[in-house]
Formats: sequence, structure tokens, C-alpha cells
Amino acid sequence: MIEEFVIRKLSKLFGVLSNDIRIKIIYKLMENDAMSISDLSNELKIPQNTLSAHLKILNEGGYLKKGQQWRNVLYSIQEPKLKEILEIGSLILYNKWEGNWEKIADAKNKIQNMKTKQGDK
Repeated sequence: MIEEFVIRKLSKLFGVLSNDIRIKIIYKLMENDAMSISDLSNELKIPQNTLSAHLKILNEGGYLKKGQQWRNVLYSIQEPKLKEILEIGSLILYNKWEGNWEKIADAKNKIQNMKTKQGDK
């Protein structure tokens, strides 16, 4: 059996990734090197206060990093393995839900292009 510590940490990881808004944030940051809260809010059409709460969860979990550029706080992906997790998730969906394979294949291709574009960080 896997150690309880590992099970708790995996549960926390998947809990962080189990939210639609956080997945959208990760995808958007994978498409861009770094973005401010206002840019993310505008792009994702999510109120800044809601977005801030989700960014805090991702940042405190060590999945995103914060940087400062002038007056803007910029967020970017800190954990490059998030790309692999989303890619594997897309593959599982692709194999499981054949009726929606075009949407899932499109997501898989976008992730693959992001990995190629960013040089597999």
C-alpha cells in the first residue's frame, strides 16, 4: 500500500486541479509566459476577487509563481509537470468518451503545441 503521506498529497493535488476555474487559469498561463490578474480576469471573464482566490490556492500549492513588473503582479506556471498532468487527463478522456473525441483531441493538441512552443520547460 502507498504511504498515507503520499495519498494525502495526491488528494490535495487532485483537489487543487478539480476546479474549472483553476484549470482555465492553468491553460491560459500555459499559453502565455506570465499574466497579471487584470489580464487573466479579462481573458477568462472571471471577476478579479474570484480569480484572486483561485490564484492564491495555486500559488500556495507551489503550482504558480508570482513576480512583480512595475505595479503589476504577474503569475506564471512554476510546476511544468502540470502540462503533463493535463495532457494525460486529455488522453484518458479521449479514450473514455469517444463521442466527444474532437473536443478532447483539440485540447490534447493545444497542450502538445504549448509544450513544443515553450521547449518542454
